[in-house]
Amino acid sequence: MESRTLVADWVVPVSSAPLRDAAVVIEGTRVAWVGPFAELPGRWHGVAVEEISGVLTPGLVNAHAHLQYSAFAALGTERYSSFEEWSEDFEEAYLQVTDGMYWKESADLGARAATASGTTMIGEIVTSPEARGVLAAQGLRGIEYLEVIAQTKERWHGSARSAFVAWLDEPTDIVRGISPHAPYSLDGAVVMDLVALAAERGLRLHSHIAESAIESRLYEYGDRTVLEIFGDLRNEFDLVRTGGAGHSTAEYVETLGLFGPSTHLAHGIYLDRQGRDVMRSHGAAVALCPRSNAVIGVGPAPVAGYLAEGHAIAVGTDSLASTPSLDLMADVAELARIAYDQGYREADLPHRLIRAATLGGAAALGLAGGVIEPGAVADLAAFAVEVDQDDVEGALVEQGEGRCLLTVAQGRTVHDRSALTDLS
Repeated sequence: MESRTLVADWVVPVSSAPLRDAAVVIEGTRVAWVGPFAELPGRWHGVAVEEISGVLTPGLVNAHAHLQYSAFAALGTERYSSFEEWSEDFEEAYLQVTDGMYWKESADLGARAATASGTTMIGEIVTSPEARGVLAAQGLRGIEYLEVIAQTKERWHGSARSAFVAWLDEPTDIVRGISPHAPYSLDGAVVMDLVALAAERGLRLHSHIAESAIESRLYEYGDRTVLEIFGDLRNEFDLVRTGGAGHSTAEYVETLGLFGPSTHLAHGIYLDRQGRDVMRSHGAAVALCPRSNAVIGVGPAPVAGYLAEGHAIAVGTDSLASTPSLDLMADVAELARIAYDQGYREADLPHRLIRAATLGGAAALGLAGGVIEPGAVADLAAFAVEVDQDDVEGALVEQGEGRCLLTVAQGRTVHDRSALTDLS
């Protein structure tokens, strides 16, 4: 079995305290040992040492991404006044794509960008069949959540359901899951059917929730504004025809059975304390995507609330159609700023956010990972950051963006900045 030893100024295992001048030994696809380099067991003294001037962490976990939209990066550099305004530009770009292979090439582009910033695991939303397979092709782990969107119960039980099940049954080299796009973009009966289908097959669920400021108006009294992107179809949705359900967002989602320990949600911006409590009571996690929220003109998530209330949180970038990059550490830094602005003053903030971007993301996906410890999958990332006064996690939060030196996925190097520099 092939072995390698990585030595760094600091190793941040996440599941235990940071280690100065430490080493990680990899055998095959697993971590064999981690500890101070001076204590490296003799059995590995003959293994070549790879020295890293910086900090070694678990590979980052992007818990919410749409890699197939990576070619829409021009949208992610704009600033929109609302989710609905952004949706119009996104729909215009989407309708211009006529070749399905465009989605594969776009997803490949995104996967490479993600690995170059230290990401080794992704909660990937797949809308087009051609976009499947990029995680496995890049040697990454994660879940491909196959997405269902814009389905009334009549359309769903016509032919759409059987087509989706056939898609779900196609062979794959990666873990699969189910993504009901959002409670507003599907009839409630469709969401409930997808929840039941996931339970029947032991699959995880992922959905967008409380991303639009006006989303709740559909659930409360049938306001169709959030559905404008769907054209005439908007009038066919049950909530529009019946004048809403009289529920808040969290109450409506709860009636659908979408909250649960096998579910994680993206965004969770427009949830008050009561709504967040409902979500937490069911064991659902939330992936926060702050830079995407800023681009599309929605408010910041209640980050301080999620932290203070003890929620299971993860971090996502969303797609390049709504964010400047797929560098997860940029979102970590933005979450720190938002939490501070919202009044969070606990000293554990850097640790909580680094944990959210690693172990928290893996937990949201229901997969092992996000830590450096013996027996763990050898997913690692190295960052060129300068540590002051031993505050290594604080340094990562503040300096990690754009500083990834090395990405190792399942024991194999998938990004090496020094190698790229040598070739230039």
